[in-house]
Amino acid sequence: MALQQYKSYTPSSYLETLQHDPFAIISDPVMQWVYETYDLVSQSMRDYLSKDQHFLEFKPPLIGPVTDPGTRGAKQTEIEFYGKDYKFMSSGILYKQLLAISREEAGMPGRIYFFADNLRMEPLETANTDRHLAEFIQVDLEMVGADHFDAMEIAEGLVTSVYKDMKLHESKLQTIWERFAPTWEDRGLSPRTSLTVPSRFKRYEFKDAVDLLLAHIDEYPQVIPEMEKRFGIKATKLRHDAELPWEYEWLLSSLHEEPFFIHDYPRGARGFYDREYESKPGILMDFDLLMPHGYGEVISGAAREYDHRRVIPRMKESGESLSKYKWYLSFLQKHGKPTAGFGIGLERTVRYFCALPSIMMALPYPKVPGVFTP
Repeated sequence: MALQQYKSYTPSSYLETLQHDPFAIISDPVMQWVYETYDLVSQSMRDYLSKDQHFLEFKPPLIGPVTDPGTRGAKQTEIEFYGKDYKFMSSGILYKQLLAISREEAGMPGRIYFFADNLRMEPLETANTDRHLAEFIQVDLEMVGADHFDAMEIAEGLVTSVYKDMKLHESKLQTIWERFAPTWEDRGLSPRTSLTVPSRFKRYEFKDAVDLLLAHIDEYPQVIPEMEKRFGIKATKLRHDAELPWEYEWLLSSLHEEPFFIHDYPRGARGFYDREYESKPGILMDFDLLMPHGYGEVISGAAREYDHRRVIPRMKESGESLSKYKWYLSFLQKHGKPTAGFGIGLERTVRYFCALPSIMMALPYPKVPGVFTP
């Protein structure tokens, strides 16, 4: 059944068609406009980073002896590489530190980025979040001599630049929005008729974001059962000392009309490579950027821990094998210096600008956790 025959459309009906007749989806003109938007967003990001901010693009690794362990419950995937166990990249965060510092030591701008293919075996329950894929592109960047606030400035500039470029294609976006508008309410997304370039992004410390959510839930307790029914989940309890669960990111996002930052997460929320404040033990120098209207987080970033003497205890806390990170620890010991950076999900960004009910629709061949498709 061709996609355009659906009057009332859901992600499940999309998946059903994708499994049985993927050509019906991929050949749909509206979906082709989604794929064109993917290309436009990609080019917009490259223009901003390379031309405006003087970052250099590198090809990222696809496999390696280690990868980013801080993947919020997702499992890593291993492959045998000439008798050695290697892992598919779930993030190239360790490699981009090395590349940025190597550029700076060579007397060149210590600013690098790449469009990185990532593979994460997400938990099965994430198939219904509308924002998780097992295979995705993350635009990763790193810069020397920067902290998380510097990275937030680049993130804000990047997203604002994409807004401005997408505004030039608003008429085509409106055609996409018209197709998916009937799905928005069911998936907790705000209606959209135009694209407004945002002003200065609001910033919350993590503890303040949690307090804002708790106050909203106290005033509107019905939001929890409604959220559980909408996404088919049991809502996790909010805590000031742990990661913000994705369902509360959605809720906080739905209360905003412009992108906003959350920064200074608790130490247990992120990986060993995020730097801890010396003046605020237990608090990390990191951040997320959330898009408004219910679309949730698109960027995670931080200042990096660069002293191997501080990294090793953090690795041990999270149960990492020091021997597997031997090259990384040696690099930090000899060349470590302050850097900061972030990764922005390309498909999540495309989903936002196209107002798609699910991230799976940003790609012609999505890999949804637990769902077998071509």
